[in-house]
Amino acid sequence: MIGVAIECATERAEIVVRNGKGEVRAQETEVVGNGHTRRLTSLLRRALDRGGVAPRELHWVAADLGPGSFTGVRVGLATAAALAAVSGAKLRGASSLAALAHGAPRRAALIVPLVPAGRQEAYVGFFRSTLRGGCRLVSAPRVLTLEATTPAIVEARRASGLSGVLLIGPGVPRWREALEVEFPGATASGWRFEGLSAADLAEAALSDIGPAGGLPAPGDEPTPLYVRSAQAEERVRHRVSAAEPITMRSMTPEDVDAVAAIERLVFSDPWPESFFLGELSQRQVHARVAERAGALAGYSVAWMGFGSGHLGNLAVAPEQRRRGVARALLADLFEEAKRRGVTSLTLEVRASNFEAQSLYRAHGFRVAGLRRGYYRDTGEDALVLEHRLDARG
Repeated sequence: MIGVAIECATERAEIVVRNGKGEVRAQETEVVGNGHTRRLTSLLRRALDRGGVAPRELHWVAADLGPGSFTGVRVGLATAAALAAVSGAKLRGASSLAALAHGAPRRAALIVPLVPAGRQEAYVGFFRSTLRGGCRLVSAPRVLTLEATTPAIVEARRASGLSGVLLIGPGVPRWREALEVEFPGATASGWRFEGLSAADLAEAALSDIGPAGGLPAPGDEPTPLYVRSAQAEERVRHRVSAAEPITMRSMTPEDVDAVAAIERLVFSDPWPESFFLGELSQRQVHARVAERAGALAGYSVAWMGFGSGHLGNLAVAPEQRRRGVARALLADLFEEAKRRGVTSLTLEVRASNFEAQSLYRAHGFRVAGLRRGYYRDTGEDALVLEHRLDARG
């Protein structure tokens, strides 16, 4: 299983060619700055030549999916995809944060990889060591300042129930002194402070852990992980969405077939129609649908009583995503919670569901706990999120 890993998510590019035993046959490293487009092809050619490997001999090609340099990630993935296409090799990928975490020295700790994201920020990931020496994703990556990184680590450490912290990756050195004050000994390993490693990338991309470890599911097409979206794209989307207002109403039995159809599209472990029908008759259930232009755009199901509530399900039709539907459903939920005197709302979300975590965090939910191996289909952890409301309105 000969393959090549292309690591260029930062200004330091590295290519590793491996043989079928996992041994390195060639390695090329160069600080390219912003010259990924200009330098990567020649660096790749040199590595293949030194390894004595022709493209037709490749069984796999791995690329860093980010986060990192926008140009580096796109050029690296495009180059890997082109090489895979012409050679017939399998295209694989792993995020820069997951590659760092899976390659790090093992100890019982919250593993926090950092990758530079501009002068004042870093991309920060959250993983945990397992008793068997493995590595599992805790929560979605975030782009943070130093001041925001400390409370984010404290939150993830509390949720995961781990006392130790291991800080790794090329984003650590510039903040090392301040981070050591908050987390003594957390930077002592010095793991990958000099830059990302193509060897780490290869190991992570070729593993079969999948979403439980913060990696693509087997068979999924590798796609970039940017963490933050383009502002121009968001402005256009908001303008388009505003032209088609959302209407809210209670879910009825007549809605269930359409709701279940979206449920099956969105979730790998969907609720059946019978479950929705059974819940609609319960007094404590708040089940709502959102419509746009007369069509079902999304829905939510929550249970409320005795001062607390739980959001069991919220889904948006794929064609309506990022168009304000989820925000409207949450606003409706908060309004009903206040009306009923509910002061605390909770929910569970997959550790790998980055988009949902970003949505809920933006609306005041915070990590309250972790349920290990909660999702049976993937073995993923579930994050328990909580939002405190002022019931007085």
